[in-house]
Amino acid sequence: MDLFLDIETAPDMTASEYADADWRMVQGALTKQSDPDTYWKARKGALNAADGKVILIAYQLGEHGPVRRLAEWESDERTILAEFYGVLSRFQRIRGFRIIGHNLTRFDLPFLYARMLHHNIDGEREIYRRLVEGVVVCDTLQMHLPLNGFDISGLRHDTLMHAYGLPVKETSGGDEIRHYFGGEYGKILEYSKREFRYAELFARMKDGGMVSAERLKGAMGEMEGRRRQQSVGGAGPQDADGGPCA
Repeated sequence: MDLFLDIETAPDMTASEYADADWRMVQGALTKQSDPDTYWKARKGALNAADGKVILIAYQLGEHGPVRRLAEWESDERTILAEFYGVLSRFQRIRGFRIIGHNLTRFDLPFLYARMLHHNIDGEREIYRRLVEGVVVCDTLQMHLPLNGFDISGLRHDTLMHAYGLPVKETSGGDEIRHYFGGEYGKILEYSKREFRYAELFARMKDGGMVSAERLKGAMGEMEGRRRQQSVGGAGPQDADGGPCA
């Protein structure tokens, strides 16, 4: 049984706290010298489980199963973490269970682990077994390292999608932070729907084999060119979608 997984995160702040911090950063009143805790929480909290929270868990059981989404704004973070933990507990008993996604080992799974500990979803030993020890992880970033000289640079989600001929998302996860604090939850769901194509990507990798190093490098160059063109508009203070290799 394969479980395809992706999470979205945001700084662990209220909307008013984030708006105030964002305004003060723009004005130059909030800096890493004046108030480092608030500064780094607002700027990079979505990338750090100590300063951030999970706002959306998207998962799919099996290549052709429906994609399910657990939204924090419909309940709370603890509720969606507990529900997903229950899914893991049920399906990990199945022989051949795997978790598949992009940058899972560097972002999604450590973030989930830390936030589940924070909310006491279960004992530390049990959470570790569900997310670390007792699971086979197929991380598409890690799987492509040999094709990129064992360098993570450029191995982004959109690069791999483009390399395998799949549609590419048009925005970065940093946009979704502003949507979240602005209450524009529908835009976050739209972003997730555009991004969540892991079953298709994995199927192409299995059925057609991995792309060549040349094809991957070409896709990296093309996507970097697109990002440079889009950079004029900006994408918010941080990329919450798995950090620098989202």
